[in-house]
Amino acid sequence: MKLKKGIPVIDQGDKLGFWGGKFGGNFVPETLKKPIEDLEILFNKLKKDKNFINERDKYFKNWVGSPTRFIKLENLTEHVGGAQIWSKVVSDANGGAHKIYNATVHCLLAKRSGKKVICGDTGAGYAGKMLSMAAKKFGLKCKIFMGAKDIQRQQPNVRAIKKNGAEVIPVYSGSQTLVDAVSECMRYWLLIAIKLPCVLAAQLVQLYLFVSVDGVQVKYQEN
Repeated sequence: MKLKKGIPVIDQGDKLGFWGGKFGGNFVPETLKKPIEDLEILFNKLKKDKNFINERDKYFKNWVGSPTRFIKLENLTEHVGGAQIWSKVVSDANGGAHKIYNATVHCLLAKRSGKKVICGDTGAGYAGKMLSMAAKKFGLKCKIFMGAKDIQRQQPNVRAIKKNGAEVIPVYSGSQTLVDAVSECMRYWLLIAIKLPCVLAAQLVQLYLFVSVDGVQVKYQEN
């Protein structure tokens, strides 16, 4: 596939979502077709919407705390003896993890599309904690699917999720861990999205175009 200069790769596909005639596309159950098409239409609209981008940036700066620090690791740099080692301190972000960026954008998309409920999955608990924080911030009902074994192991984050007003739904199928929580979350979304305005914020659904912030911040902080 030959890429065109000056045009984002995401905009170089055809109307069916293929790049170079053979890469891309999707193969999904019939029940997923309409929700995915709705999301695609919204995505293509908002990626060029300056008001939405400005709103995102406002929350990233004033609520998330962006940009986070970019620091030189002096001791490691000296130990390596040559390369300059730097680190992006994403733990400075509100809630203590980079996942807050993705959670914030999902909730902004939910609000823009008139959704009232947002659901997601979590393993160690941080993705669920961040989504519950963002849902509380934007006035959305939130359901977090989590494997029963992970719930036992990650009680501090479970308590934080519940404190933010979200419902933690234990998953007892399979290994009772993240992979099963993802499946149950998807099943719930498929069943409920038809009846209620609900948006999926699973870890499989990462909106990189809207949350690719670290590279942008580092480029700015280097200058």
